[in-house]
Order: sequence, then structure tokens, then C-alpha cells
Amino acid sequence: MPAGPSPGTTRQDDCAHVHAHADARLRPGADGAHGVHGAHGRERNELTPEQAETVERQLNEILRDLGQRPAGGRDGRSTGDDLRAAPQIKVPVYFHVLHDGSKGNVSSAAVKRQISTLNASYGGRNGGANTRISFDLRDVTRTDNAAWFNDPERYERTFKARLRKGGKSTLNLYSAYIGGDLLGWSTFPWKYKSEPKMDGVTIHYGSMPGGSIENFNKGFSATHEVGHWLGLYHTFQDGCIGEGDRVADTPAQRDPTNGCPSGKDTCPSPGDDPVHNYMDYSYDTCMTSFTSGQGNRMHKVWKAYRR
Repeated sequence: MPAGPSPGTTRQDDCAHVHAHADARLRPGADGAHGVHGAHGRERNELTPEQAETVERQLNEILRDLGQRPAGGRDGRSTGDDLRAAPQIKVPVYFHVLHDGSKGNVSSAAVKRQISTLNASYGGRNGGANTRISFDLRDVTRTDNAAWFNDPERYERTFKARLRKGGKSTLNLYSAYIGGDLLGWSTFPWKYKSEPKMDGVTIHYGSMPGGSIENFNKGFSATHEVGHWLGLYHTFQDGCIGEGDRVADTPAQRDPTNGCPSGKDTCPSPGDDPVHNYMDYSYDTCMTSFTSGQGNRMHKVWKAYRR
């Protein structure tokens, strides 16, 4: 643990900043998930169509400067055409366990199961595309700090400044208790340059494989949030209009999925809602896959922002 206050203590400046998260996963149906905005129920994870357009323009400018093809196809959305030839990306991972005594002090075996879940998800072993992205656990840190563990939103800037390791290509994954309906949150890769210490993914420890959160305890909250860390939007980005999530092989979707419905189709364009996709809000038992187009987009974003 880096130098600083002893575990469980709080400095006055620890309270000075509450970070507005770039991305989050909510539990649909929980209070706040659909418009009842409590402390954790704010929908902070969607970009407006205009914001997404700015992100895409900047992304493609960087790719052109690198001599790479743009992230989207002819309609501005990624296809899977380039994925088969893409080199394997191996992401180093530092896993930071925040805990309050025994509460949240997940075992090393649980951490390894979470990394195995990431590798299965991104390797296509549950279904869908092999994205050619894998994860290598480098180290596990443990920090006994009641304030950080019980209110990671409030103390995010503080604990990340002291715990984060590595550079832009290194995934720092933090587990803690998250109140309300939030299961986790992430930063987008294009935010790294302006705030490198804030880069990373935070998950509710109860969402890890075998955890305590009913319907959301197979470890796919981490899969979902790492998708954002690699540049994916939600499958319901922009709803039924515009370019959506900028991926051609994920059908348009008006709103997040609750549970695991069959035949859900909320947009007039072709295709049922991708309820089995990791970037929806379905139950973990419903989630099985990324698409080739999503894999291609992650590789493009990696070249632009994380390589």
C-alpha cells in the first residue's frame, strides 16, 4: 500500500472531490435505474449523439494520422472485417481489493476467477466472437480502508492516486462496496490523456463470480465495464436513431434490457435487441457474447488511445 494515512483513516482533503463517472452499469429495475434518480440512480453513462459524434471524429482523425482505416464502415459503424487479422492484445491487470476489515476482502481465488471470466468473455468461450483480447493478472493489492470501501464514488480520486499502477495500456480494476443500483463504472480510453490517474474500472465486490448480488454475480459487470475501458458504448447508445453504438452488427436498441426477455425488439430497424450482449444491462445469466464488430472497434480504439 502506498504511503498515506493508515488504513481506515480519512484526511480532510479526501472529501473534497466527488468524481462524475464516465461510465457505469446499473441494475435495471432497481430504484433509480429508470428515472427515479437517487444518490446512485443518475444515468451518467450515456453520451449525447453530439458528444458521441465528437468522440468518433477525433478517434478517426487519430487513426488516419496513424495510417489506419477509420473505426467505422461505410455507414460510420465498425464491422468485423479486420478482426480476423488483428494481433492479439494482452492487457496487464492490477487488481485492487478495497475492504473494511473482513467485509469485501475477497480471496485471491475469487480475483483469479474474475480474471478467468474476463478471458472467457473476451475469448468468445461463452459464445459470440473471440475479440483477440486477453488479460494477465500481474498483482493483487489489498487496502483496509472503511471510507474508501464503503463510498468509492466519493473517494475515487484519492484511492486511485495512491493505488494505480502502470500506463495507458494497463488495466487497474478496483473492487469495493457500491450502494444503490450501481454495479460498477469505468473511464473511457479517450479520457486517459487528461486524467491518467483516474483511468480504470471499479466494480461492486458482490458482482464477482459467486458474489452476493442476485442475477448479477457471474462476473460480467467487470466484462461490461472493461468493454467501456476498451472503447465500447452500450448497445442502446442513441436509442433507435443515429449511429447507435457505432458497431454494425449490433441491432439498434431503444432502452436497456431488464432480465432476459426473448424476442425483445424495440426499434423498427432490422434485428431483435442484442439482449445477450455484454454491453446491455441484462442479467448475468443472459449475457454470452461480444460481436466481431465490437471486437474490431476495441482494436481500433486500442491503436488510437492505449497502445
